[in-house]
Amino acid sequence: MLLILAIITCLIPIFVYSIYGTAILLSRDPVPIKSKNKPEITVVVPTFNESEVIENRIKNLSEIRYPSHLIHTIVVDDRSTDNTLEFAKKAFEKYNISGEVLVKEKRTGTNVSVNLGVSKAKTEIVVTTDADVVFEANALDYAIGRLLSSENIGAVCGELEPVIKKSSFTTSSEKAYRSVYGKMCSWESKIDSTYCFNGPLIVLRKKAFSPIPETHGASDAGMALRIIRNGYRCLYEPAAKFYEYITAELQQQKRQKLRRSARLQEATFYNLDLVFSKFRKFGLFIFPLRIVMLFIAPAAFFMSVILWTYLAAEINLIYGAGILTLFMLALLSGIKNSNLISSFIWHQIYLLFSLRYIFRGVHIWKAIDREEV
Repeated sequence: MLLILAIITCLIPIFVYSIYGTAILLSRDPVPIKSKNKPEITVVVPTFNESEVIENRIKNLSEIRYPSHLIHTIVVDDRSTDNTLEFAKKAFEKYNISGEVLVKEKRTGTNVSVNLGVSKAKTEIVVTTDADVVFEANALDYAIGRLLSSENIGAVCGELEPVIKKSSFTTSSEKAYRSVYGKMCSWESKIDSTYCFNGPLIVLRKKAFSPIPETHGASDAGMALRIIRNGYRCLYEPAAKFYEYITAELQQQKRQKLRRSARLQEATFYNLDLVFSKFRKFGLFIFPLRIVMLFIAPAAFFMSVILWTYLAAEINLIYGAGILTLFMLALLSGIKNSNLISSFIWHQIYLLFSLRYIFRGVHIWKAIDREEV
């Protein structure tokens, strides 16, 4: 009986990740599409204590290859206690960017800020971004070009290019993870849609948007799932690149990963009715795969390790110790060299432990240290 259970728990993650692994090996990035007509856009920037980076964020909008006079920026502040508001207003004037600052009555989290910013936008095309990233010169061109290439596309997100200031175990792990994350999302986009958006660069049609839940779920995933529910596709555009520093501190990465995983799991949980529904191939195939990946595969993976260790130890203690040793070596191998095996195991750890937080209201959180890119 234990042997059967060990085999089943082992096959679950193998089944899910072999599908994505095959897709990554066989699929190719789509040919980028530049926007022929440059529409007016509104850029929404949720902020909380972003004085270290907000000027750089606004400066970047004036430097990209998108006409500055077509950009209006709305900074939605979540009751910052530093100089974020003052620096933002000065940056609008300094870099000749049309902009305004909205200050909420109380701190309520990113989801509320996104809803408010999009609701105030007077343009059909809205961009949501973070204060601590910068866009590559053609990022908006490619994202908007993809969005406008079909009326059934409701939103497009860009690809994160990690900027590493100091090499460490955490940066190596994130680098390995990012090497496959975008390819997974691109493959899902070819089939129908992906909801695993990168929040720092999302371009959407305002008519496709519905307010996202205020107190649960990741803002980007919640946004994508609402847009898919409204009958539109959500696509990942690898040519629309943005840059973000990756923390070298393990404790900061741990806090960031647990929060991100918990909010993604939460957004998924509250949209389970999309499975096997009228929502095209997304509900029939992609969403069920992601549910298994987020909730079932992590538990199955570690249960499998425990069961195979126990079964091996029943034969000989040395065999059981050998399996545990190999597991630990694989887990820690990323300390020396970035690799997918170590990154995969750490990712499963974060997913498993984040289950404790999915109903604890982590929509208001402490950000990691901010640095200009």
